[in-house]
Amino acid sequence: MTDKVILSIKGVQHEFGEDGTTEMITTGNYYFRNGKHYILYDEMIPEIGEQMSNTLKMTPNRVDLIKHGSHNAHMVFEPNMKNMVMYRTPYGMMEVCFNTFSVELTETEENIHVRIEYALDINEGFVSDCTIEINVHAKEH
Repeated sequence: MTDKVILSIKGVQHEFGEDGTTEMITTGNYYFRNGKHYILYDEMIPEIGEQMSNTLKMTPNRVDLIKHGSHNAHMVFEPNMKNMVMYRTPYGMMEVCFNTFSVELTETEENIHVRIEYALDINEGFVSDCTIEINVHAKEH
């Protein structure tokens, strides 16, 4: 894998027979250290017009998404684990809980693919079952 990558993150909320999908495609920096894949990338938050710095830390059985900026958060996805984070939004603080069912990571020399399935709770109430698909491709020079 090259140090410059193209990152695609697609989130799907499965609600009442209808799926709500969001997708982001951006560039980032990749490195591998101590058995973990790291991707560093920036993300624009349109509601507040702010750019956030993000770090994805991935292993075959755990994914951490760390957001740095006015909306700091550390989200952890680990099979059969429930992880809670206080998430600051323009509308106030929310308690967000991720009850992760599965994390699947496959990799080749030029690609990393991760699929995460989890239940999303906000302020102690179930919202929906969700899927995140992360694709990391080597950026051609």
